[in-house]
Amino acid sequence: MDNALKQYELICILDPTLEGTDLNNFKQVIEKLLIDNSGKLIHFMDPQKRNLTYPINKQNQGIYVTSHISLNPENVINFAKELKNNKQILRHLISVLEAAGEEKPKTTKKPRIKKTAKEEGTLSIKRESSTIQDDKTKLEEIDKKLDELVGI
Repeated sequence: MDNALKQYELICILDPTLEGTDLNNFKQVIEKLLIDNSGKLIHFMDPQKRNLTYPINKQNQGIYVTSHISLNPENVINFAKELKNNKQILRHLISVLEAAGEEKPKTTKKPRIKKTAKEEGTLSIKRESSTIQDDKTKLEEIDKKLDELVGI
């Protein structure tokens, strides 16, 4: 089952009123949630108090806690729900950590053919003249039908 575990980065923004022992208790809460969801804590970084870009729950500051965790992908949703229920957490984000040797799949793009300004200008003129011609024929057809209806 350990082979099925995937590594994630967990970022939590905590209530800024939390102090030393509360932060240590938070680490234990995360470890317990991970164990309950068949995961484990790999690395827990030092918390940092920062100003928020916008207020969250009427708080202008938050304590950022980043940790690397290992978790079964099937249990991520349940783990996230349990984090959401924790009142100390203002926001959280779980993202997949890519392995050092892993490469992102490359996307192939079709080559674009660049046209010169002169070529673009002639194309647009042709398009405009063709639409004008189409409009004239449509108007002539409408005039003929009106003449038929009126009986001229």
